[in-house]
Amino acid sequence: MKTKLFSFLLIVLLFFPQVNAQKRRKADAGVHIGILGGCNLQTFIGKDYWGEKLDNKFVPGFNGGGNVILHIGPDLYLQPGLLFTVKGAKQNIITDNIVKTVSLSYLELPLNVLFRPQLGEGHLLLGLGPYAAYGIKGNERTRSGTITIEIPVKYLSDAAEEPTTYVYYRGSDTGANIFFGYEFYNQIFCQLNAQMGFLKINSDYGLPNDNTSWKNLGFGLSAGYRF
Repeated sequence: MKTKLFSFLLIVLLFFPQVNAQKRRKADAGVHIGILGGCNLQTFIGKDYWGEKLDNKFVPGFNGGGNVILHIGPDLYLQPGLLFTVKGAKQNIITDNIVKTVSLSYLELPLNVLFRPQLGEGHLLLGLGPYAAYGIKGNERTRSGTITIEIPVKYLSDAAEEPTTYVYYRGSDTGANIFFGYEFYNQIFCQLNAQMGFLKINSDYGLPNDNTSWKNLGFGLSAGYRF
């Protein structure tokens, strides 16, 4: 009995490393699709009408979607994706009793360069690249005491002649992503994300000497699975 058990353990010890090595080679080669989702903290940075620095607060948002990694060199990959993401900001108006919260939903196309070397039983993830996004819906809620007024968002660059039944934001946004994370050998991965917009997202209202310029800024945590 002991001889049979020893033989079985010896076969496992000899065979398992080969299977694991084959699994690693397969996981590291070719094209792989990933799905991911997570939560983020978002705000607007920039200047107000008078050119003063914005004093907005962070609000929670989320993102979800997928991406693909394409091998382009040793430990180097191109990672395009498509995400649905919710951004925004919160602002106290005059006093803390009046709070304006903006929620903007985007379809987002990131295009990252991914450095993915093996580390332990998985892969280190370090990515950087641009994104392009377009707004699809949103709202602006103003709360004063127990009263809340909600106005839908309409995406336009020039809102000078538009009715006040909407609040207006520019539909297009571009910026840069950076993320850091780890991918396990069961293909589950998690990462910390940061993102900053380069374009102002506020619409023009035709006001004289208007210095308003709002840009998206966010930080988040995502997790996903790679097939």
